[in-house]
Amino acid sequence: MARPKIPPDERGGHIRLYWELVDSVAWRALSWADRGLYLAMRRKLLATNNGNIEATLGTLRHAGVTSSASLAKGLRALMTTGFIDKTRQGGVAYGKKVCSLYRFTDEVVFDQARLGIKAMRATNDWTRFTKVAQVRKELSAAHAAAKRPTVQNAPQVQQMNRTRSVHEWKASVSDSIPEEEAASAVHRLKLAKEAHTARRTA
Repeated sequence: MARPKIPPDERGGHIRLYWELVDSVAWRALSWADRGLYLAMRRKLLATNNGNIEATLGTLRHAGVTSSASLAKGLRALMTTGFIDKTRQGGVAYGKKVCSLYRFTDEVVFDQARLGIKAMRATNDWTRFTKVAQVRKELSAAHAAAKRPTVQNAPQVQQMNRTRSVHEWKASVSDSIPEEEAASAVHRLKLAKEAHTARRTA
């Protein structure tokens, strides 16, 4: 797809949002923070760099995005509603850490071989929604799925009844004493009987 030559605007750069987009049910379901993030990212869009839009905390801090959690939530909302889509997953590549890249779904993407981004037409994914309730339901599900699973309470260790154990031990000792004494008495009686028999034999 050839890159068009766009004449310069004498007033400089601008962010263009069509009525179709801002009047959509998907846009209406976004929070003001999500819309602010969209505008901050849209500021980075030039004539041919769609798909190469980064959204890091460092590059968006000037726009009021100061929390990584808020940034992640906003990006999740914009992707769920179909206004943006990820073109490159961030992580470690070529021995260094790279950030994720995004595209605006209402604009075409031109081939950017250096970044591994292929050309594609505008998909306008946000148009698939017909009701605000549908959008909000998907947003709630997306945010809930992103939450870290809560650590379940570890099984409680059974508390030993120390008092009962001591009593049981004492009882076992007390019960064993008569048995030992009885065994000793029988043994002494047997020895005495053997000695008496031996004297009679002698």
